[in-house]
Amino acid sequence: MRNLALTISYDGTSFAGFQRQPNQRTVQGVLEEALSRLEATQSNNTPTVTGSGRTDAGVHALAQVVNFVSVKDLPDSAYLRGLNSLLPRDLVVKDVVEVPLDFNARKSAKAKEYHYWLKVTPPLSPLGPSALEVRGSDEVDLKAMNGALKHFLGTHDFAGFRSSGSSIVNTVRTIYDAGSFAVGSYVVFAFLADGFLYNMVRIIMGTLLDVGMRKIPVVRIPEIIKSCDRLSAGKTIGPEGLYLYRVYYGDVLGLYSIKKETEPKCHLDIHDYFT
Repeated sequence: MRNLALTISYDGTSFAGFQRQPNQRTVQGVLEEALSRLEATQSNNTPTVTGSGRTDAGVHALAQVVNFVSVKDLPDSAYLRGLNSLLPRDLVVKDVVEVPLDFNARKSAKAKEYHYWLKVTPPLSPLGPSALEVRGSDEVDLKAMNGALKHFLGTHDFAGFRSSGSSIVNTVRTIYDAGSFAVGSYVVFAFLADGFLYNMVRIIMGTLLDVGMRKIPVVRIPEIIKSCDRLSAGKTIGPEGLYLYRVYYGDVLGLYSIKKETEPKCHLDIHDYFT
């Protein structure tokens, strides 16, 4: 019996989210179906995949981490090649590594990094990364958005940046780093934190867009955070520009590691989107 961690990447456009749902095409469901075919056993047991998080419908991932217990003594390379031969084009296994039996992709995670892509100038081409096109303003004040972004750093109660439907009681999270970078007509915002509440990034981005479109002044951001009032923050913007960029662990061999004492930083480049 082996505990295997997979790093997967997917285009979330045609998925109803990560978590398995009846009569819905989900990342977990498609992956477990491929695993059951690869590990076909007489008992017909379907391997259960544990994900590092549950992305919503339409949300993408560059390096989502999942783990499952393997009942077959197959080499890691067989899982990499075999699964990718069975999976659809919008879901790919990028890496396979054996981890300790007590490793859990969700519970063992130390931090996560999300990116949100905006297209802020008139589109010149239909090609390019999936992003939210910002309309209704001739010019988005990116400098103001970056000024507002700094107020989200540190440890705060983010109750006002959570959508209803979450059963999480503790709404305090620490954002280690946040930043943005521009590439052509796109602007990418990055967030690195010890965890995120339900739709937290999409609500923060909705609030930042209100700042950029001069609906909320920068000076109001600390007040909005402190209020813990969902109605004071911006709307939950669409999932099309959101990417789970990376999940960080401790010193688990072969997985991305992070140590709090080293002042973790966001990865502000787009290299991984094309490799």
